[in-house]
Order: sequence, then structure tokens, then C-alpha cells
Amino acid sequence: MSDKEPPVRVVARVTAFENKVWRVRRDHIRDDAGNEVRDYVTLAPKAAPDASEGQAAPTQGVVVVARAKDGRIALLRNWRHPIGRWGWELPKGFVDAGEDEVTAARRELAEETGLASPLSLVPLGLVAAEPSSIAGFAALFLARDCVATDAKLDAELGMGRATLLDDDEILALESAGEIFDALTLVGLARARNLAKFQP
Repeated sequence: MSDKEPPVRVVARVTAFENKVWRVRRDHIRDDAGNEVRDYVTLAPKAAPDASEGQAAPTQGVVVVARAKDGRIALLRNWRHPIGRWGWELPKGFVDAGEDEVTAARRELAEETGLASPLSLVPLGLVAAEPSSIAGFAALFLARDCVATDAKLDAELGMGRATLLDDDEILALESAGEIFDALTLVGLARARNLAKFQP
């Protein structure tokens, strides 16, 4: 089988549950050898359409490494109900219908931190948070020279206020296991890697 053909086929798909943000799908899938799973569960954000069979899922989210002029980075201490823990995270969210990724990143940055960047956002690539169960990618961006604005902050359940932290403070949080969100860890690593190779 070539890399262009999917090794797994969808025999049947049922939407088991949905709310205003997520769709829970139950797929019956099978491969050419006859192996199958009749109730494979996938969580799909509703903001973007499902991928066609054999095509990659669309970019449905954004994550922003927001760096102030002094080099500090904005992190939020958020409560995550599914795991029952507080953790430090980068600003992130969904791409709304009709939005491009850059517009979504700038909107989420303002809504979650009150910050804006006067410069063009630097793309840091795509990441899949949990590709075995979440259908979608998040686009990572670096927002440089961020400044405070009078943007109205979201009052999202469990979301903390943005705090500007220097790299030593962030590394200490990582070492202590206080930063465990995969999207945040990848975003921070890619931003550090970019900084190493910039003149």
C-alpha cells in the first residue's frame, strides 16, 4: 500500500454526541487484513469540517507563544477539569468559521491575555495534540514584541490570568511538572529552537 492510500477504511460513522464545540464520533474501521474496531471514538471540533477519508484533518486550533519586548512569555495558569489539575499553558483556542489561522491567533491572544503584537506572527508549524483520538491540528505561532491592550478578556471557565515569565522561570515550571500541556511544551520548544538559529 502506498503512503497516499489510507491503511484504515471507515465502514460506518455515527455521531454519538455533540455540543456547541465538540462532536464525538463512533467509527467502524477496518484495514485490508480484516482487522477492525467497531466503536473507535474520535473527538472532532465542530468549527471546521471533517476531513474526507484519506485526507489529513484540517487545522482547527491555534497556539500562540506571546513574547513581550523584554523577552518574557505569557502563560496562563488554567484549571483542567478532565485531569483535576492546575497547569501553565500558552494562549490557545479554536479557529472560528470564516477565520484564517493568523486572525484566530491574534483574536485568541487578545481574548486570553489582553496582549497584541504589532509585528507579523511567525509560523512555528502544526501540531496534533492527541492524533489517536482528536481529529485536527493546531497551528503554532510566535507573537513578538507583545504589548498590553484594552481588549476585553474572556471569562472562560477555569482560565487564569496571563503572567509574563522569563525563560528560567518557565524552565523551572517545566522541570517541576507544572507545564504538562503538550501543545504548550511543543510551542515553547519550537520558539526556543527558532531563537537559536535566528541571527
